[in-house]
Amino acid sequence: MYQNLEIKIKKRIHEFDPISLVRILEYMGYSQEDIRFKSNFSSASQKALIEDIEYYKTPVKQVIIIFNFGLLSAQSLLPSYFFKQVDSNNIDPQAFIDFIGFFDHHLIRNYLLNLYPEINKSLISDWEQTKGRYLRMLDFKSCSTLHFLFQLVFPELEVNAEKRTLKRLLETTFPRLGSSRLGDDAVFGKEITIPVPGVCVTLTAEDELTYTGQPWAKETGLRLDNLVFPLLRQVGIDVEIILVIRSQKSWAKLHEGSYLGYDKIRGGDLQYRRIKIFRGHLTGKTKCLTKP
Repeated sequence: MYQNLEIKIKKRIHEFDPISLVRILEYMGYSQEDIRFKSNFSSASQKALIEDIEYYKTPVKQVIIIFNFGLLSAQSLLPSYFFKQVDSNNIDPQAFIDFIGFFDHHLIRNYLLNLYPEINKSLISDWEQTKGRYLRMLDFKSCSTLHFLFQLVFPELEVNAEKRTLKRLLETTFPRLGSSRLGDDAVFGKEITIPVPGVCVTLTAEDELTYTGQPWAKETGLRLDNLVFPLLRQVGIDVEIILVIRSQKSWAKLHEGSYLGYDKIRGGDLQYRRIKIFRGHLTGKTKCLTKP
C-alpha cells in the first residue's frame, strides 16, 4: 500500500530527523514495537544523522533504522580493543554485530524516548493532555504571561499587555415591590455594569492585510477562537483585545466585504485605526468570535 512512499523515504533518508521519521512510519502502520534501531558499523564519521532504513515483511513486519551514532559507530563508547579483535578476525564480525546490536537497539530507543517525550507512551500516555496541564500551571492573569502567549500566537504583530480597570456586565433579578431594597446588591433593570480588574492586550499591525491577503481583523478572531480563548476560558479572566492598524489603504464602501468600524471613512482623520476585537469576561459560555 505504501510501497512508493517507502522508496521515497529510503532515497531521502539523510534528510530526516528521528521524530519525523518515526511519525511517518507510524502513519504507515508501523507500531513502536515494529521499529528497531541499529548503529552504522563504521570507523569514519558520517555527514548525516540517519544512514539508512530497511523494510522487512517476513517473517515479521518490521523496519530497521540505521543511525550514525551508537555502540558500533565512529563515536562508540566501547573500548577500541573489541574493534581491533574484529579487524584481526579473532572475533566473528557478524556475531559481534548481532550481540552488540541487541544492546544498541535499547540504548538508541531509550535515548530517543527521552529526547522526544511526546512519543514515549510508557511515560506520557496523552501528550496533548499533558501539554494542557503544563499550560494551566501558568498564571494567565499575569500581564507577562499573557504577553508571552499572544506573542506566540501573533508573531507578526507588536504585542502590549497592561493591567486596566474594565467593566463587566452582570445580569440581575427583576426588582419586586415590597421585597427588594435599593443598594449595593439591588438595582433597577436586568443588567448592571461593575468595575473589575482586567488586562488590556493591544495588537499592532503595520498593514491591514496578512501575508496571505486576509484582513487582520478576521485573522485575529480566528486565532483567538482556535488558540487563545480555549485556554483563557478555563481561567475566567476579564480581558480587552484591541487591534491597531498603522497603515490602512482601503475605504468604507456600501458593498459586501466592507465593514463599518473597520474600513476608513473617506474624509475622516488619518490616525491609526483602533478596532475593538473583544471585551468581556471569558468563561466556558463565552461565544466564539468567528463561529456561530
